[in-house]
Amino acid sequence: MNIKTAILASMIVSSMLVAVAGPIPAGAAAAQEHKQTDNKKVHIDQKLAAKLQKAVKQFAGKEIKLQEAAETTFSTNAKVTSTDGKYAVHFDYQKGEVWEINGTIPIDKISKQDQEKALKMLKGAYAKKTYVFDREAVMKRRYDDKKGKLQDHYLSYELTGKDFEALLSKDKRGETSVEYVSLSIKLAKEELDSKSLETAAKAINAAFDHDLNVTEGSLSSNGDNYHMLSLKDNDVSLEMEAKKGKVLNVFHHTRKKVMTDQEITTKDAKAVVAPLAKELFNIDISGLEVKWDNLFKDYCFVKGKETVLRAALDADKNVVYLISGGTALLGGH
Repeated sequence: MNIKTAILASMIVSSMLVAVAGPIPAGAAAAQEHKQTDNKKVHIDQKLAAKLQKAVKQFAGKEIKLQEAAETTFSTNAKVTSTDGKYAVHFDYQKGEVWEINGTIPIDKISKQDQEKALKMLKGAYAKKTYVFDREAVMKRRYDDKKGKLQDHYLSYELTGKDFEALLSKDKRGETSVEYVSLSIKLAKEELDSKSLETAAKAINAAFDHDLNVTEGSLSSNGDNYHMLSLKDNDVSLEMEAKKGKVLNVFHHTRKKVMTDQEITTKDAKAVVAPLAKELFNIDISGLEVKWDNLFKDYCFVKGKETVLRAALDADKNVVYLISGGTALLGGH
């Protein structure tokens, strides 16, 4: 998972976070990263172009020239950037509805107090780095398409620097005000602690019979007490709770998963996954119902109405990914 992805995941489900003031499952980021590798151009007709121009003009306070075509981002969403690269409008291309506008601003337009909040979170997540913000940041505003105007209650800033990003979000509705910081910090191999590397190597070997050779690490956070460590090499990746050393997800990026449950039955899938679920996550799936998810093309292990675990297998019944906990609710690659 790259450093941009954790911030993207925050954008995707930030409205959910405001409501619950909790962390984003990092597996959502992994899923979105996979889906973005095949971005496609989106045609903008005259009616939609006028709507996009209106939205970005409200945001910038002046006329902004946009590109003639947009690019898909995730699901049915796309973004069109300005010709100078300083602005971007996010919209649902199927519905033709604008939902967010972003723009580059000087860092000094963000209050020192807000900068200190982001800096405190970065140091709290990983104290051994020196964090210096870039001279420019990105401001994000939500847009009410039905009313045709910017929403007043939500605002966020994306602050960046060498090997890190932080997203400071503010949401105020009436007397209720919520602020949170999500972040991603890129870590060199020598900055990773040996215990985490040992736990990750053991999990990867159990899941994929693969010797993990870490080439990249990143630490993401969506709260003071929740830090997610992502490790990867050229073939596999893993996500774990950094403070607890608890493995949450494992992914094999070169294997191809089956796309129907006709290739591998749910019964056979359960037999393959059961020992790994116990070893990696201490989850006993023997009493869980297993269902095929036709949307994400994987197997869901369900307790009542809750998806406890997701798994994908290749044609040889090898694991492609295992996703546990809250992340499993959001689907896989």
